[in-house]
Amino acid sequence: MSTVTDPFDLARAEALLRGYDARWTDDMARYEVLAVEAEFTAPVVNPITGAASRTWRLGGKLDALVHDRETSRDIIVEHKTSSVDVGPGSEYWRRLRMDGQVSVYFDGARALGFDPQACLYDVLAKPRQRPLLATPPENRRYTKAGKLDARQREVDETPAEYLNRLLDAIASDPNAFYQRGEVVRLEQEISEAQHDIWQIGKQIRESDLAGRFPRNPDACLRYGSTCAFFDVCTGAGSLDDESRFYRSLEVHPELAGASAELGHGSDLLTASRLSAARACQRLHKLKYADGWRPVTDAEALRFGTLIHRGLEAWWRAPDGDRLEAALAALIPQPEQQHQELAAASF
Repeated sequence: MSTVTDPFDLARAEALLRGYDARWTDDMARYEVLAVEAEFTAPVVNPITGAASRTWRLGGKLDALVHDRETSRDIIVEHKTSSVDVGPGSEYWRRLRMDGQVSVYFDGARALGFDPQACLYDVLAKPRQRPLLATPPENRRYTKAGKLDARQREVDETPAEYLNRLLDAIASDPNAFYQRGEVVRLEQEISEAQHDIWQIGKQIRESDLAGRFPRNPDACLRYGSTCAFFDVCTGAGSLDDESRFYRSLEVHPELAGASAELGHGSDLLTASRLSAARACQRLHKLKYADGWRPVTDAEALRFGTLIHRGLEAWWRAPDGDRLEAALAALIPQPEQQHQELAAASF
């Protein structure tokens, strides 16, 4: 299984966390942190009868829950990293009006005894700048004085140089990297989400009963990367290839209590599981029924896990210690790293 050791990944994460701290520290005076990484289970409700499903339950983990002192509201906090435009009015924000994950988290917060009035969507845009490489010798141009053209490089950029360049970019336009917005759920939107979840649960069950799990070629490319099981579905690879795949009995390794409480969590519908089933029934079977996982995690998942670890520490830490705690969390203990990478592969 891959581990997050690339020094340039660490530089990108450090730059984003330093900018995050500078951007949002002052805002924390208005919030009382009620919970961080709070796990929940909740019933899946039949939207027609109001009865709880006997097959499925909702499950998940809230990034944070806070009380807004200025408005006397309890608010869910959801962290996201994104490679797309996250500016106000962008499609990214409009899509959240029907995002199922947000609706699941409202149910989860209520199951924990809170009455959430909104979800604070806390988005960090991934830096698009990549480490600069040395100009190939055959492409180098020199001035009459024998100096290399100023737009070319003799050596690769170091992680420290890369970090400083990212910090300069973030400082020059912080709003391009950090956006927050409140997402609410009206009664009609809650009803729509309940119908969606109920129908997806029925589709999973029907596939299980029929023993058929349709592939969806339109889902082979998601979030900028090819599905880890693409070669398996096209016949170009095998699940028996131990260099690429392994199996786990844990359905939801990101949820510490799921295995013990729910018989390996097989009846839990998390936001990630719902997303997989919505995208492709074959993908859902391989990951959540059979327990197959890729040995090598996609870059987006690795980096997202790295940032999430830093943000968790930032939100847990007391005032004045947040940045130090976030940066320290970028280097996990071996056991923590194993658990997080297992969760990321899902």
